[in-house]
Amino acid sequence: MISFTSSMTYHLYTEAADMRKDIDGFCGILRSMGVDPTRRDHVYLFFQRNLKMVKVLYRGIGRYEMLKIRLDNGKFFRPVISGNRLSAKISWSDFVALTESVQQHEMMVQNIAL
Repeated sequence: MISFTSSMTYHLYTEAADMRKDIDGFCGILRSMGVDPTRRDHVYLFFQRNLKMVKVLYRGIGRYEMLKIRLDNGKFFRPVISGNRLSAKISWSDFVALTESVQQHEMMVQNIAL
């Protein structure tokens, strides 16, 4: 099980990704960009075009792990990245905000509706 920490290095893939891909497919995307997906304690985020799903690829000690987060309602917030880069390094706090901000938003909406 992945325990994300501030000591890990986080990267965001800025284009919409094909969510049918598995670990090998996402590693292929990274290699095509010149990124070495075998670097330990690196985390890569890939968003679906409609922002309802994100896949998180993690490289640990001797293994890869992938986490898929799919929303029933709402969308993830995609940060604005300057320039035309295919990937961007992000901070741990940005990673937490990206993967949890919608859940908080949905809880607020549910509480208002009650």
